[in-house]
Amino acid sequence: MIKENNIWQKTQSIPSEFSISGKIISVLTFLEINLHEFSEKYEKEKEDDEWILNEKLFELLNIQSRNMLFQFIPEYKYKNKSKPDFGIKEVKKNEIGRFVCDFSSEHFFDIECKRLYDVYNNDYVRSGIQRFKENRHGVDFPQSAMIGYVETNDFDYWHTKVNSWIHEPDEKLKLISNSVVRKLQSRHLRKDSNHNAIDLTHFWIQINCSN
Repeated sequence: MIKENNIWQKTQSIPSEFSISGKIISVLTFLEINLHEFSEKYEKEKEDDEWILNEKLFELLNIQSRNMLFQFIPEYKYKNKSKPDFGIKEVKKNEIGRFVCDFSSEHFFDIECKRLYDVYNNDYVRSGIQRFKENRHGVDFPQSAMIGYVETNDFDYWHTKVNSWIHEPDEKLKLISNSVVRKLQSRHLRKDSNHNAIDLTHFWIQINCSN
């Protein structure tokens, strides 16, 4: 998983040895380990919107992932609703043995981020989960993820609230683990019958807000 590891260096000289399941496990493990640092260190100013939150999160993730075999792509900068907030591309060895990210390649994983702060705003479901269901985010991927910025109330409150916005019983969020980062899981049928269901891993982090 780490570039300095000699076994990984030999493996990465063979195209596609880093399997799709291996990629996804690496990304999910990385997020679970590193997101708590953002929660602990970042203090949100009152005027900070979702774009600012994503920018600050990218700064952290980009630094922490420098020795990984994947790279975060800050799609949120385009402010395009058809794009996820973060795409992730694989880092590979080139012909001279250097690790590089092929920016012309497709993502293998997408991440959408949403603020959880207004009890009347169900963007987490309507503009987050729904875009995966419509195959606009995570296009044809078996898995992707969402990050929830919890600004008001607690994890339990939002777990109940978000599930109340999901009408399909089988698609409600299920708790996986709960610590500084709350991890949940859900599966959603894509609206187009030609596409299979997508599994979403949800990471929720508590955001400290300045007065």
